[in-house]
Amino acid sequence: MEFKNIQAIVFDAYGTLLDISSIDQLLKELFGDKANDIGSLWRKKQLEYTWLRTLMGRYVHFDTVTLDALKFACRYNGVDLNEKMAETLMQAYDELSIFEDVSPALRKLMARYRLAVLSNANQKMLENSLKHNKVHSLFEQIISVEEALHFKPKPVVYRMAEQQLDLKRFEILFISSNTWDVAGAKSFGLKVVWGNRFNGQMEELSFEPDLIVADLEELAAHLILKEND
Repeated sequence: MEFKNIQAIVFDAYGTLLDISSIDQLLKELFGDKANDIGSLWRKKQLEYTWLRTLMGRYVHFDTVTLDALKFACRYNGVDLNEKMAETLMQAYDELSIFEDVSPALRKLMARYRLAVLSNANQKMLENSLKHNKVHSLFEQIISVEEALHFKPKPVVYRMAEQQLDLKRFEILFISSNTWDVAGAKSFGLKVVWGNRFNGQMEELSFEPDLIVADLEELAAHLILKEND
C-alpha cells in the first residue's frame, strides 16, 4: 500500500502510544489475586461506557468514564474501592508509560510528517500522559473528543482530524491498536494502519486496514522505505 499523498499521521493514544499494562503492578499491590480480573474488566467497561454514552447522547469526560468503569469492576469482583485507592489509580492512569518503540519512531516520522493525537481521553488526561512521557512536544495537535461531545467511533470524531489539521481525508494516515477504532476510522474514509501489538484479530465489520504493523518502528521503517523507492 502506497501513501504518497499523506501529509499527517494521527495516532490513537491508549494501546497505541500509551501502555495500559504499565498500571498492572499497582493493581496487584492494591487488589492481589483479583488484580487481573479487575484490570481486564475495567478496560472492557471503560470502552463499553464510551459507546453506550455516545448512543444515549450522554457525554461525560473520559476520566469520569474511567472512574465509573473502575467502580463497576471493583464492585463486580467484590472489592471495596475506597476514595484513596480510586485517587491513586486515577493518578496512575494519567502517568501510563509509553511503549518502547514510540519515542524513537515519532522522532523519525516527524522529520517528514505532521504528527497529531486523536483520542477519547479528555484534554487534561492527554496533556498529563504525554508530558509525563516527554513526547508532548512532538505533536502538532493533540485532539480530544471533548470538543465533539462524542466518543469514537462516531464519524464526527474522525472529522475533527481533518478540521484541526486543515487536511483532506486522503492526506491523513490514522493508526490505532484498537480494532474497533481501525474499523471506525476506515469507515469514515481515512487511510488506516492497524498497530497489531498483541497478535489480535480484526473485527468483522467489513472494513480492513490499509496496512498492518507490529509497532511504530515498523510503521516508520515502512514509510521511510517507500519514500526511498
